[in-house]
Amino acid sequence: MRSLWIERINAGTRLHGVNYGNFMHGLMKENIQLNRKVLSELSMHEPYSFKALVDVSRSAFPGNRAPVKKEGLAAILSKVTHVIEKDLINV
Repeated sequence: MRSLWIERINAGTRLHGVNYGNFMHGLMKENIQLNRKVLSELSMHEPYSFKALVDVSRSAFPGNRAPVKKEGLAAILSKVTHVIEKDLINV
């Protein structure tokens, strides 16, 4: 069961641009003592509460930077580059 809880927590944290290890480290630094079962349930059934925990973790641990959203031309170029790379791999 523990591995399932970790997978669910990881999926929830990745939605907010943080990996599992950094998330757990940030919670530890903030002395938030929720076990993996509770965190797993929050990630699935209480997404706003879980996001609040991710934000707390992110502020406590500098490695948890917010994802950088690309806008405008940068976003388009990123998508085009990804498609070109994908086509080159398939050739």
